[in-house]
Amino acid sequence: MSLNHYLQNVLEKYKGEKSIHEQLVVYFEKNLAARKYGEVCHEHNWDFVIDHLTVRTYSIDKAAEHYIKLGYKYDETITYGDEGWYAKVYRHEKFPALFVDQSYDDAKSDQQIIKKWVDKFGDKEFHHIAVLLPQGVEIEEAIDYLKKKGVNFPGKVTGPKGTRLRQIFTQAEVIDNFPYSVLELAQRNKDPKTGKYYTGFIHEQADSLMKDSVL
Repeated sequence: MSLNHYLQNVLEKYKGEKSIHEQLVVYFEKNLAARKYGEVCHEHNWDFVIDHLTVRTYSIDKAAEHYIKLGYKYDETITYGDEGWYAKVYRHEKFPALFVDQSYDDAKSDQQIIKKWVDKFGDKEFHHIAVLLPQGVEIEEAIDYLKKKGVNFPGKVTGPKGTRLRQIFTQAEVIDNFPYSVLELAQRNKDPKTGKYYTGFIHEQADSLMKDSVL
């Protein structure tokens, strides 16, 4: 499915790096919720901002080599030993943050969410992107707009109202009866300790979203 003129313009800024632009085009072509969010932004005059990109892989370090060559630099590791997976965050001056995750080799079968996804789809496409809501827009407002366009949300918003980061996944697109990609809505608020908008990730919320990605 070709992208409409609005989304083509949104992705224009990423044409400076061909591989990231191509991955984004594939993601938007396959993810209806992302295209619907584009409609919401266009209708309400919101800036369409990508907060971060997510890659699922068998080996974080190996997959990250490609992005490091593009200028991404390692930032932090987030571990979920009891839940069977972990992730590394990479950042770039010009592009959205990159969240790369993998299952532990010895994780239980029911915890191998990432491995099973990579078995099916590989690690050359984004599992999801997160869009950053405009400041002053509550996540519930964006959810309501998307629901009116037929987009479903299987889980609940992570993060209480007013806290530094609130997130939710849309229902996964399905390919061959297998949950494929999701869209994440991210609402970032000022950190009361620093007075700055929070740019990090909250461990507990990320694992909750991981489970929502297969619903």
